[in-house]
Amino acid sequence: MRSRTGFFISLILMAAVVPAARAQDQDQNQAETPKVLGGFQVQGSATAGYRFTDVKGYQPMFLELYDLQKGPRLSDFQMFGNAQHANPFADDFSLSLSGLGGDPFPTAQLSLSKHNLYDLRVNWSQAYFYWNQNDGVILPPVGAMALTNNHDWATVRKLGSVDLTLHATNHLRFNFNYYRTSFDGTTFTTFSPDFLGSPGFWGTYARANPYPLLSPIFDNTGRFTGGLDYTLKDWTFHYKLGYQTYTETMTFNGVAPGETAFDPAASSQNEPLADVSWSDFRQLKTPVSEFSYTGNARPWLEVRGGYLYYRYRGPATFDQAFNGTAPNAAGTLVPYSVSESGRATVAEPNDIVNQGFTFHVKPWWDIDVDTRYSRFTTSTDGIFQSLFNGATPTNSQTNTVWRDGLEQVDLSMKFVPASKLLVQPGLSLIEANVESLAGGAANSAISLRTKTVAPIVSVFYQPWKRFTLRGDLRSFTNGASYTAITPHTDVRGHLVGTYRISDRFSLEDELDIISQKLLDTNFHGKAQSNATVLSYSMNERYSLFGGFSYDNEFASGNIQYVRGTPPLADSLRDQAINRVWQAGLEAKPLRYFGFRFSGNYDRTTGLGQESGVRPAYGPLTWPAATGTVYVDFPKAGRLSVDLQRTYYIQQIITGNNFSGNLLSIRWTRNF
Repeated sequence: MRSRTGFFISLILMAAVVPAARAQDQDQNQAETPKVLGGFQVQGSATAGYRFTDVKGYQPMFLELYDLQKGPRLSDFQMFGNAQHANPFADDFSLSLSGLGGDPFPTAQLSLSKHNLYDLRVNWSQAYFYWNQNDGVILPPVGAMALTNNHDWATVRKLGSVDLTLHATNHLRFNFNYYRTSFDGTTFTTFSPDFLGSPGFWGTYARANPYPLLSPIFDNTGRFTGGLDYTLKDWTFHYKLGYQTYTETMTFNGVAPGETAFDPAASSQNEPLADVSWSDFRQLKTPVSEFSYTGNARPWLEVRGGYLYYRYRGPATFDQAFNGTAPNAAGTLVPYSVSESGRATVAEPNDIVNQGFTFHVKPWWDIDVDTRYSRFTTSTDGIFQSLFNGATPTNSQTNTVWRDGLEQVDLSMKFVPASKLLVQPGLSLIEANVESLAGGAANSAISLRTKTVAPIVSVFYQPWKRFTLRGDLRSFTNGASYTAITPHTDVRGHLVGTYRISDRFSLEDELDIISQKLLDTNFHGKAQSNATVLSYSMNERYSLFGGFSYDNEFASGNIQYVRGTPPLADSLRDQAINRVWQAGLEAKPLRYFGFRFSGNYDRTTGLGQESGVRPAYGPLTWPAATGTVYVDFPKAGRLSVDLQRTYYIQQIITGNNFSGNLLSIRWTRNF
């Protein structure tokens, strides 16, 4: 393969240049003399190169897990500057770039500062997200498809911010911030063709016929704030005032005219969805007000608190139309058409108040008390209408109010009974109140008050210099469960031990345990995991590590459908055992030549299955390895060659499987 050929050619070239490199009298690792540019002493480094990829099999799965494509890349760029002499513009600056040219997570940061005058920071980042499981794979017996989720997306999120701080005095600073984030791309989702006022027999058809839809999306958030920080002796006050907007636009269309449900049942194939159009739009705007403070009321008492206020408000619109073929009340297949629309105004005032204290009782004993009250209200006034087969329209004029209140008290203590022992017990008391009103009348079926008790204890212990033990044990006990997936009890334990056997040899082990229960739905969930890592450094030129992790996950429970074909009661069982082996080596046998290798082998067994439905996932194997060889050329830079190799093998949905080779050639230059 070309990737392998390029790798071996690079190795041969390196073997030829190593002796020449050793003959030079300056090491690339020695500090470069700072350059002078525009009155600034400037230094930094840049890494650029080219990546080759060779992927066989289901490439969307490769994009989901790696998204590393071929092409030129600016892997990393760092530049720092300090003024040689008094400069009226800035004392120092820095510029950092990474992943530019098509990698999934490119970033850029710029900072400028002038002592006691201003600080400016500009940040930009972008993240690509892919999800595309093979929904069309055929499983035995021939003609039966696995019911995968049919939810795919290729989207990108962009985040940018500008922060400016002006130092008016030693005690007063003014802050200005602009923040913008956007999210856009193409998604595929599923559609169950239900509507307002649908007849009782319609539920069976809607449940049995999920149709795939194409949905381009775009949303963006813009935020501008200005504020001040003021320090008075032991007190610091922060206030921020601004404005924020959020806009979301979504459209839905059929993947193809006359499409059928992805359920392989023969009846579904006779019930095509001829056409569908759907659009959603909403826009929310709010003022921003944020206040916080910290201070020392007494030498033994620290005080902190704050208040946040938002009031989102804006319109929301909804238009939908679809038609096709479906059974009527007598079970006969007939054409149908549905249209519905909605217009609403949404108001969402939010209030969050917090207050906390720290009592320094003894040099070895602190007590923290924090209280938090939040109130989120959503009020919607809307008019909704649906029309089924040209009959009399179904109209609904609603005034819906949701009130979510949360009161929380956190109590914790910090004990240091000995110099090598730290104990932190704590307790959280939470009361959540969800209240729903329709037309001014309370809806008791979806309103609930829940009280939760959550104790926790954390411990750090270092009996001697080379051994450290830290961990925590916490639990949550809810007085009621608002949803069918809210556990009544949740107990979690975490423990990490580190043992430095010698200056060169260390061992670390991490243990996690989770146990969840909700007896109302017969839900039981358990997970135990353990990871061990051994690392050994022979000397400054050679080091290696190895590790093994194991976790066992299990969940089971009952499912109760509201509408559709009996039986409406069902069950879910999910179990998996995961094992990961990993190892790595780093070596520098020659002054200007070195290499690194790391790899892991993942193996998962178990099935996730709903009764009566074929499992959509199960055992898989996923080995991956990366090797790097580099040569330093004094005064010129470093040449690095990376070879990555991976296989992804699913046992059930074999259509997701792929193999990939990635070869990167990089040049790094310090300046």
